[in-house]
Amino acid sequence: MTTLRLAKDEVAYLAAYLGRLVSWDERSAVRLQARGGVVGVYGPSPMDVLVLVALPLVHPVEDSIDTTVSAGRLRDVIGDVARLAPETDVVIPDPVTGSASLAVLPPRTPWSPGERGMAGDVTPKVDAAVAAFRAAVPSNGSFHAELVAEAAWDAAGWGGVPMRALHAARLLGFLTHPGARIETGTTTGWKRLVTPAGQVFVRNSAGPVRLSVVPTSR
Repeated sequence: MTTLRLAKDEVAYLAAYLGRLVSWDERSAVRLQARGGVVGVYGPSPMDVLVLVALPLVHPVEDSIDTTVSAGRLRDVIGDVARLAPETDVVIPDPVTGSASLAVLPPRTPWSPGERGMAGDVTPKVDAAVAAFRAAVPSNGSFHAELVAEAAWDAAGWGGVPMRALHAARLLGFLTHPGARIETGTTTGWKRLVTPAGQVFVRNSAGPVRLSVVPTSR
């Protein structure tokens, strides 16, 4: 049995992150990578982007961990966050087969820096795009709706990052605090949005968007 020890706040944040992924797709899987004193949790989103939350560990791992597990099962392992101890051992569930998007992760090679700003620079653009989409697309869906979605969410958003990546960050709560500093980066085949709460990655060669408009209540 492999466990990771995290502080209470980190476990609660992980639980919220997993809960959001499961609310999009109850069969979602996440890929855990733990090295030294940090664990990274990669997950898919309905906007065809890859999201990452990196959390500090109370005790560094001696051997690196790289495994894919059920997001729902990991959330169940955490249990009631109201009863968490100041430090909690999170048991890693048995591995599962994840989506193809988890098979190839962003490279660790240097990234070219891009735009720098604050979350408040981005959220109005995302909200405007969501409102325009809802006004243009019939509620019952159609081939026309798919074309509108592709055009809307693949359009350049901020710092060269596609709007769908910004929308995913908004849905995950990565852009909740207007004053949070954010930045973009580019490397061969990838673009990313970096926020204090997590990162969003998108392939430059990504295919059509599988749209799922979720209320941006956060």
